[in-house]
Amino acid sequence: MARGARLPDAGMAEPRRVDWERGRVLHRVHSRKREAVEFNPTPQDHHFGGGRFDSTPNDLYSYLYAAPEPTTALAERLLRDIGFDGDNPTRVLPHRELEGKRLSQVRLARDVALLSLRSLFDLNAVQQEDDWLVRSKPTDYAFTRRWAHWLRAEAPWAQGFLYESRLAFPEVSLVLFDRCAHSDLLEAAEEPARDLDESENVRWVDEQLRRFRVRVGPPDTAEGAGG
Repeated sequence: MARGARLPDAGMAEPRRVDWERGRVLHRVHSRKREAVEFNPTPQDHHFGGGRFDSTPNDLYSYLYAAPEPTTALAERLLRDIGFDGDNPTRVLPHRELEGKRLSQVRLARDVALLSLRSLFDLNAVQQEDDWLVRSKPTDYAFTRRWAHWLRAEAPWAQGFLYESRLAFPEVSLVLFDRCAHSDLLEAAEEPARDLDESENVRWVDEQLRRFRVRVGPPDTAEGAGG
């Protein structure tokens, strides 16, 4: 996969649009400090940390990642940096990665226009020769964020991107954009949220992630124990 040497000029994309109708149910993993429908208003550093399509000071917007399937939402948020070590057939998700996190169900409160990045043809339409934009690892997120800003300028109608999950393909994920953290794009659904660090939900997460050959590790021992 290649990211390309530079961004294309303005007007070079022919983005493909897909509309998702009001009422569609989505799942998201988020901090308990945020409400289920609350977007993240924090711009990320140009080069370090952050997610694939987050805002930066170059393009300020609030963003929210979600997926139609709960296991996809779990994988996309929790498994970014969890690799196989070659000595064990099962990967380990540190227990601390569940702390303070919640899985919530939300619903589209109105129809949403999404820029589709699902297929190779969708990607070719926006000057991507392969699936790098949606499959690259976090080490390239500084570049995918910059591409997201170019795509938003090329498709000012887009309220988000729809793409194939890197960690749960062929399932899909999406990111929604807005100019304010409390958007009217989403409404809370009836399904109770799961606080992922509660004992029964830790077991549930462990069961959901078994298909990915992942297990949740034991709680961390207290720092400084034993000197």
